[in-house]
Amino acid sequence: MKHFFTRFFLPCVAIVSLYACDKTYDTIQVEDDQQIQTYMQQNNLTGFTKDTSGVYYKVSTPGQGTQMQYSDKIPLVITMRTVDGSISATDTIINHYADFLGYLEKYRLPKGIQIGVKEGLKNRGGVIRLIIPSNLAYGRNGGTTYFGQTVKGNESLDVTVRALDVTGLPAYDDISIKKYMAANNLTGFQPTTTGIYYKIGEVGTGSPIAADSLLTFETTGKLLNGTIFQQPNAVSLPLNTLIPAWQELLPLIKGGGTIRMIVPSKQGYGTAGSSTIPAFSCLDFDIKVTDVAVDD
Repeated sequence: MKHFFTRFFLPCVAIVSLYACDKTYDTIQVEDDQQIQTYMQQNNLTGFTKDTSGVYYKVSTPGQGTQMQYSDKIPLVITMRTVDGSISATDTIINHYADFLGYLEKYRLPKGIQIGVKEGLKNRGGVIRLIIPSNLAYGRNGGTTYFGQTVKGNESLDVTVRALDVTGLPAYDDISIKKYMAANNLTGFQPTTTGIYYKIGEVGTGSPIAADSLLTFETTGKLLNGTIFQQPNAVSLPLNTLIPAWQELLPLIKGGGTIRMIVPSKQGYGTAGSSTIPAFSCLDFDIKVTDVAVDD
């Protein structure tokens, strides 16, 4: 009997153990969708469409421009937050992107943005809100965003994207500048036909400034969120090497003069920006020209 029990019982234990270990786990796509569904319910988010990729999207402003392709350079204004609220990047002054739509991942921006903008928004000039699953964001391991924040693994994102048409940038810049001036009580500024707003503090009594002048100047340069990117240290440069706004307006003053100008992106560093200035940024310059000489 003992021998029979041993022969019968041990195989049964093995069979039970085999079935007990045969546990199924949800895929990352299923986990992401459950996380997104919970987030949307908690925040009463309705009217979203689910793309076949798993991205949820809702167009708040339909684009009126031409249809976007991955091979197009598209100026984007992006706000981004994780669904758990741990990360928030919502500064529309610096959250700018202006390279090819198909290059977003190269710049550490989620593939879900690329999919949502092209397949959901479709046309330039519109605004779209995206709920992006982690597998189309920063994945299981997380990562650092284009804007410098660190997103933990398995974290879905709530993203809003404004896709600008390059032809509409002057109007967008003008709205941004007027909001900035109103918020900071900046009065007495004169507009130019190129979209610059300026105010002369002192005309100056020194030499006139010409296109071929070598200028020594001090300037404070700021983004419209108040971030200072240039401190007032003395610098000497030919006028014809400076940004278009300076070439246009500095001849209005002389040596010893001061001028403040709020500059649209086209008259500053353009769509591309620079190493310290985000793409298509409007800028605030306070300038004092301390010396004017002839450039040899």
